[in-house]
Amino acid sequence: MTGVLRMRTNVRLVLLGRKFGGSADAIGQMARLALAEGFVNDLFTEKILERELEFPTGLPMPVPLAIPHVSDGCSVPFVSIAVPESPVAFKHMDCSGDEIEARIIFLFGMPDAGGQLTVLKKFARAFADGEAVGRLLASEASGALLMELDDILDGLLDVENPTKESV
Repeated sequence: MTGVLRMRTNVRLVLLGRKFGGSADAIGQMARLALAEGFVNDLFTEKILERELEFPTGLPMPVPLAIPHVSDGCSVPFVSIAVPESPVAFKHMDCSGDEIEARIIFLFGMPDAGGQLTVLKKFARAFADGEAVGRLLASEASGALLMELDDILDGLLDVENPTKESV
């Protein structure tokens, strides 16, 4: 892939069927996974939660989603994915105050803040058609979801040990 760093991920960064107590809980749990992988430091969680309050990330796509992201405290480009048991309310990205009931959440970090817009555009283009997100929602295993996501994003991911059977 030219012009964009590949984003690291693995099955430990995927949460399927998890219950969340709101957007801050979802972001916090996903950020802790990235911290456990060594992709971020303690500053990351604080900064991504602050950023979400100021610049919300809910997107009213054919399948509503949220893309919380920040560069602060991030040492490796990465993405974590959550498919919650039930939709999680995120504020609309347009700062209108409206809520988006996200059915899938992509939390990512990039050490270089300049690369964030490129990645956001790639996600937005890829998921403008609800069929792509639908394929992710249908994944029953973390490894299958990551392989599908990498395909949808044209090889943007650097997936550690991808297998369809990974749980």
